[in-house]
Amino acid sequence: MLEFSKELFNDISVLYVEDDQMTLDEIEFFLKRYVKNLYIAKNGQEGLELFKKYKPNIIITDIQMPIMNGLVMAEKVFEIDPSIPIVVTTAFSESDYIIKAIELGIDKYILKPLNMQELLAIIHKSLYLEKLQKENSNYEDYIHFILDSNPTFMFVMHSNEIEYVNKKLLNLLGLDNIESLKEQLKNNNSLVEFGEDINMSNWLEYISANSHKRHLVKLKNTKNNKFFQREFYISYRYFKNMDKSVFIFIDKNEEKLEQINNVTLKLIKNLEVGISNEFLMDELKKILDISTRS
Repeated sequence: MLEFSKELFNDISVLYVEDDQMTLDEIEFFLKRYVKNLYIAKNGQEGLELFKKYKPNIIITDIQMPIMNGLVMAEKVFEIDPSIPIVVTTAFSESDYIIKAIELGIDKYILKPLNMQELLAIIHKSLYLEKLQKENSNYEDYIHFILDSNPTFMFVMHSNEIEYVNKKLLNLLGLDNIESLKEQLKNNNSLVEFGEDINMSNWLEYISANSHKRHLVKLKNTKNNKFFQREFYISYRYFKNMDKSVFIFIDKNEEKLEQINNVTLKLIKNLEVGISNEFLMDELKKILDISTRS
């Protein structure tokens, strides 16, 4: 069994709900040596009131108790805070209650009689997972902020479901939110027109299956149901370990400007040292679609 240091728990608060006095005294004596704050209740009603008052980090509760049982209390707690970790202490004879607990979304149990190290382990695991979830949520908000601020048009799919689309692409398509984009795709409304002559039934599947190709497309404005004259190159990549697909639309004109800028910088650098570079001039003409007259 793992041994836990007190430093792991010295900043958390625990609500422990138990009506059996002997068990209560034993657990109270043990947990007080570890946690910052320990709140004790002898039934679900008391537990609910203490939760409202102190907002502990985690709740550990018995099931069968007078006045209000542990599952009724858990249901009322979840109405206030659906993310609070709740650990149920249970006996083998309480299988019917466990089914109800699962329906409520409780997935953390510890069998009676309680093993103290197991109790610490489940507290640590519950709070660690909660911390990870919050960190992941904050990180996703951070990433979405960056992507929404980016001038690139893009969206991300998780498996076959659109997970994120940046505001710039939504605005271009004339859509209000991600749900409106999903609805467009659900109705098989093609938002993309290919410059090449291809035979396909689903443009997302076509891009995924032909990721080695570079596709030039036009995008549709859903407000007037017409395609823009400006063209975009679709850049696609699939990340297998996350089962995520990223679609990026690069404005053809912006890419051309980038190419012009790169060639111009090379020309200027060569001219500064007295080098005339016909090759770079020819490259610049190609980018600008300028033909040399005879």
